[in-house]
Amino acid sequence: MDSEFEQRLRGQPLKPLPGEWRAEILAAAREARGLRHSSFVIRHSWLATLLWPHPKAWAGLAAVWLAIVALNFSMRERSPVLAAKTTPPPPEMVVELRQQQKMLAELIGPAEVSVADRQRVLFPKPRSERVKMLAA
Repeated sequence: MDSEFEQRLRGQPLKPLPGEWRAEILAAAREARGLRHSSFVIRHSWLATLLWPHPKAWAGLAAVWLAIVALNFSMRERSPVLAAKTTPPPPEMVVELRQQQKMLAELIGPAEVSVADRQRVLFPKPRSERVKMLAA
């Protein structure tokens, strides 16, 4: 499958290169290999390339994110404390609200509400009563 030209090239003897040419060619090859290696490092370190133009801006952005995370955790810690301090409404208020609901229902008239649409008012009960309710 070799062409006639390739066969002729194989048949010719190799001539030695002049010494100064060989030195220039090898120096150029070493330089090209060094450039190729450095471009390989730059090309594959995209994070360094991205961060390098404005490192102070990226450091500021990182500081802002750290502040957001710190605020998020500080707000999360206080939420359970606030919920624990709230007290259930007094029974008088509950009775008054039920009376107001009945009066409103009388004023509006009978409404056709399905069982699924009704909201039941459930107040937290002691855990022992919850277990009895679930078991029944």
